[in-house]
Amino acid sequence: MGDLSGRRALVTGGGTGIGFGCAERLRAAGATVTIAGRRGDVLAEAAARLGDDVTTVECDVTDEAQVEHAVGVAAGGGNLDVLVANAGSGFPGAVLTMDAEAWEFCLRLNVVGTALCTKHAAMVMKEHGGGSIVAISSTSGTKVQPWLAAYVVSKAGLDMFVRCAAIELAPHGIRVNSVQPGYVPTETMAAATSEQLAATLTRATPLGRAGTPADIGNAVAFLASDEAAWITGQAFGVDGGLNVPVMPSMASIAERLYGPEVIADVAIPDLTALDGADGAAS
Repeated sequence: MGDLSGRRALVTGGGTGIGFGCAERLRAAGATVTIAGRRGDVLAEAAARLGDDVTTVECDVTDEAQVEHAVGVAAGGGNLDVLVANAGSGFPGAVLTMDAEAWEFCLRLNVVGTALCTKHAAMVMKEHGGGSIVAISSTSGTKVQPWLAAYVVSKAGLDMFVRCAAIELAPHGIRVNSVQPGYVPTETMAAATSEQLAATLTRATPLGRAGTPADIGNAVAFLASDEAAWITGQAFGVDGGLNVPVMPSMASIAERLYGPEVIADVAIPDLTALDGADGAAS
């Protein structure tokens, strides 16, 4: 993890889950951290856990005036060196069931909210020599996920926005990347996920475990640092391998050639043959 001493960072949705994990890792790297969110009580509790030097600001990222205010608070009259555009959400729904309001909720929060945060952070950064913007996307944005269409589409759109912003902001010394978490059982995710689905997601992850907010925070802290100075416009899967495309295992064919003993000795899981009817979500 790179040294972020003397730098100012804003983490939206920083009161819980992945946002909190990002704030924690940025602070550990030396950054002065401001966390933003819609609920002051949640932010206050998070700040108490993070440390007395953490600033909080209430902000709905879909409200441009509130975003501009939050950026100003975090910049403190100087530069905003790091923006972590984490605030986002989604809910299950099928293409045949979702109305305009459901689509607009996901797209406005996950895409427009990130775009507004990027806009106002970049307006500060370009006057102070640049900075790093990291958007929190999702492995879900890389695959079709039944009953999660609006969320999946919004995260795929977010990743394309990151690429667009990276090109437009590069002349100002501003790097823009995204991180795509896999299954991270945050407070909200754990409450919404059945035991069966949690087990399926974990089994589908090649490294064999769920992620943690700290796993995501470590990647974000790296991308925010000078160690990532030549990285921009990229989407990084931080997901234990969950977004790697996998075809069904050919073990049955290999067994005919090498025998069952060899197949048993080389244990390669068939990640396409998972139990459970629940659809995966991350």
